[in-house]
Amino acid sequence: MIRQDRRVVVGLDSSGRSTVREDGRSLPTIELPNGIVRQEIWAQSQVPARSGDDGTRGDPLDPAPPDRGVVVRMLTVPPMMGVGSGPDLHFDDAVHVITQVEGALDIVLETETVRLQQADTIVLPASVHDLRNESSTPATFVYTSVRRER
Repeated sequence: MIRQDRRVVVGLDSSGRSTVREDGRSLPTIELPNGIVRQEIWAQSQVPARSGDDGTRGDPLDPAPPDRGVVVRMLTVPPMMGVGSGPDLHFDDAVHVITQVEGALDIVLETETVRLQQADTIVLPASVHDLRNESSTPATFVYTSVRRER
């Protein structure tokens, strides 16, 4: 299921005043082989942002955040994803902040599982984890990811 959520991007007009630069429902979207739908909300090539940064980069659907930047995405996990199989634990050298929008999502850690409900947030600072949706409805969350510097 591909959501058609609205993204409004604000910029500056010729007088330096804040104004709507973009207002639309056409986020870059990809359906992954496991059925997860990923939509790019924003990608910042570096943090802190600089004047004139427009939130774009070479490949907006690259799974990793930029080396010095941040990505904000909306992901929808299909019903019953991960049920009947062991966890597919993986490690990302980034800080992930996940905020649940709709449905329920299980975050599987090495020692326990955390269930997120609507409006719950979890912070995963370079942690081993897996995502599962053990319910009969899709689970949608907003995901912000910043690469960690070593």
